[in-house]
Amino acid sequence: MNPFYKTWFLLIACIVINTTTTLANDGHAAPSTFTATRFITSVKTFDSIITATTAAKVCACQILNLRSNNHHVKNAVVFAEKTISDEPTDLAKARLRLEKEKRLLRILFYNKIEVIAKTTASTDCNTLFLQLKKKQANLMLYEVLDADVAVR
Repeated sequence: MNPFYKTWFLLIACIVINTTTTLANDGHAAPSTFTATRFITSVKTFDSIITATTAAKVCACQILNLRSNNHHVKNAVVFAEKTISDEPTDLAKARLRLEKEKRLLRILFYNKIEVIAKTTASTDCNTLFLQLKKKQANLMLYEVLDADVAVR
């Protein structure tokens, strides 16, 4: 087959696939017209999604130096995040989850774990990490643990 025909056939096939699989909104191939009412509706929908998914959280954090026989990790940050409930022990549960994780890390992976710093906050762990990162740029996010899940 001639390379010219191969190129045209490939181009037509790509156009057909693109037009049949690309849908702008509501299953239509063309986007809907922009109006102020549609914009306000989409903003309200987006705002309701954000407020529905965000819940008040507390976060416990430890900055660690981890060492094994052949690996060394400095300034690893481990977080434990707990959703605030009616109980006053939410921060204690988050700290307990961190201690359990450190024990597992020591048993399975690292011979020596050195705690550099500890902190707790009544925010989510992403916000706390950004605040800590502003103060100390060489922090490495190791893991964000969910303290709502029971670990034995």
